[in-house]
This record gives sequence, C-alpha cells and structure tokens, in this order.
Amino acid sequence: MRRGIGDLRKVPDDEPYVPGRGSGRRPGPQGNGQRAYAPRPTGTPEFVVEESDILAPQTRFELRDGETSVGRSSASDVVLKSDDYASGRHAKLTRHGGLLYVEDLGSTNGTFVNGSKTVGATPVRNGDNVRIGSTTFRYEE
Repeated sequence: MRRGIGDLRKVPDDEPYVPGRGSGRRPGPQGNGQRAYAPRPTGTPEFVVEESDILAPQTRFELRDGETSVGRSSASDVVLKSDDYASGRHAKLTRHGGLLYVEDLGSTNGTFVNGSKTVGATPVRNGDNVRIGSTTFRYEE
C-alpha cells in the first residue's frame, strides 16, 4: 500500500487529553503549580515530527502493524519528496507484536536513532528520536 504524506492519518492538534480530567492538564510532578500535558491516546503508535525542513513540527503519523517505507520516492509510504538528505528508498519501519524496528535501506546519509547511526534492524522505544534525511521524528506509543 502506498501513501503520500497527505494520505496518512494525521491526528488533530487539539488540546491534549488526560483521562478523567476535562482540561487536559495535570499538576507537575512536585505539585508546584506547573502544568504537564499528556499525549492524546489514539490506540496506535505515532511518529511525531520534532524537526524538519519539509514538514511542520508536531505533525503526527500513525504507525500500523507491518512495514512502512520512508523516502523521497513516490512509491514510499511516507514520502519526503523535497528532502535533499533523504534517499528514494531511505528506511523501513516494521511494527510486529507491539515492537517497532527501523532499518536503513542503504541510503546515502544513513538513518539515526537518538543520534546513533543504525546498523540492521534497530529497535525503537517510546520517546526515541529517529532521523531520516533532514527530518527527526519522535516515536510515541
């Protein structure tokens, strides 16, 4: 299945939701009056854009079970069309059994998890940053 950026389900950017609280806010860890925000529950893990030359920050993409390809090619599931640092077939994300792995597909500039270049299928955990081309995504479960 091929998907362009506009074809992936984008999660709305409304106020964060905290179960049992109408405002979406909760006190900070020390109860010092600071507000902390919880991620919106979607039931599906997401890639959230942290930094990018081509995508707006906080753009969210749902990651379903199976494989998701990322690259400049229009045949990619996530198309980074004008990213000069991404290869046509840059990386593959694989979700299986509740786990996510990222694998570089021989790209020119590599794929990075938390700043380290990946070698083979590399596990990605909740909160990890994944850089593909000039775009850094944060993985949220």
